[in-house]
Amino acid sequence: MRSLNRFLSPLIVATAIAAVLAGVPSSADDPPAPPAGSSRAKKTQKTPGPKTAQGQKTPPKGPLFGPNPGAKPPMPTDNAADTSDGENPADPFGEPLPKTLEEWRSRLTAEQFQITRMKGTERAFTGKYWKTDTPGTYKCVCCGEPLFTSGDKFLSECGWPAFSAPIDKKANGKVAETPDFTFGMRRVEVTCRKCGAHLGHVFNDGPPPTGIRYCINSASIVLDEAKPGDGKDAGKNAAEGAADGGE
Repeated sequence: MRSLNRFLSPLIVATAIAAVLAGVPSSADDPPAPPAGSSRAKKTQKTPGPKTAQGQKTPPKGPLFGPNPGAKPPMPTDNAADTSDGENPADPFGEPLPKTLEEWRSRLTAEQFQITRMKGTERAFTGKYWKTDTPGTYKCVCCGEPLFTSGDKFLSECGWPAFSAPIDKKANGKVAETPDFTFGMRRVEVTCRKCGAHLGHVFNDGPPPTGIRYCINSASIVLDEAKPGDGKDAGKNAAEGAADGGE
């Protein structure tokens, strides 16, 4: 009997120690899970998410050109403040400009519509005018408004047409500028003041004397080439005409 008691005593002690250790968490970072459905479980439950470096900005992937998912809707085309008589502005042929997206869609090519009315962007180094040096005036593809001249165009190697200044070189002129915070970036959007067409963005990394770079989509403009005899003064003459209120 004494031998049996001598054997059971260590067994009972070992069993008691094992029971105590089973209720102690292995570490402070690995607490026991709360009962399912409890309020504590709801508070401590975390949803896993993507890990990104601090301050990292990853632009969304998308088509080569297309609508900007974070952009504001197109500007209205019948803004009385931009016209002297308060009427809907007309295109170079004297016809009223479209008022709806469907009307614009039927008037423009698919690429022109996506860029000018849906604020898209064409691929770099693919646009028609990114390295063109032909003298002339660049007009809005939607309404025909003169916006830039070849005299202010320079090759920036960014892959899009670049201009150091708009045609009238003044605030509240033919080119409107609006803050753009889409994609987590701080930029300034450039639009045609007459019809609200999206043209591109403006940056402060251009050449002297302005230090400005208007980065414009080729699909948003059309070049009206200078006539024979205009020569190198074509851009200068166009700019002077715009400053005087003419074309």
